[in-house]
Amino acid sequence: MTTDSSPLPEGEPPVPDDVWDRFLGDTERDIRATAPKEPSARARIVARRLREDDARAAEAESARRRFGRRRRPASAAPTAWRTTTTDAGEARLARRRLVRSTAWVILVVLVVLVALAPGRAWSLVSGGGWKNGGASAPGPIAPALAPVTPASAGPVA
Repeated sequence: MTTDSSPLPEGEPPVPDDVWDRFLGDTERDIRATAPKEPSARARIVARRLREDDARAAEAESARRRFGRRRRPASAAPTAWRTTTTDAGEARLARRRLVRSTAWVILVVLVVLVALAPGRAWSLVSGGGWKNGGASAPGPIAPALAPVTPASAGPVA
């Protein structure tokens, strides 16, 4: 005994084939269009980085409002996207910039020193030091160059 209230003729499907195919196609298409898609790893990393940048910007803004001036962030230049630069690499670059700037300052001081007092600069290089102001120490006058005086002339023959 069946509980079906509408008897179907034997061998005839309840829904025609073309209607059933259209229903299946519409459903598959709709499911694919509305299914949530998981973001790729790159998209998740970029989204996390953007959230962190927004948090840092909000923190800097609150510090600016709190103290009435804008504080400089830890790194003035933002980290480049998709680079292999690490914190250790950035620290190494900062040390390199410090060494270069120190070398430039020393070079500029030396150039100014040579431009203003070339004699003193040369005496420092040659080992004379600063004690005689760049002039060489007076030494004994050579006898050939000594001035002739009546006492040194001797008896006239």
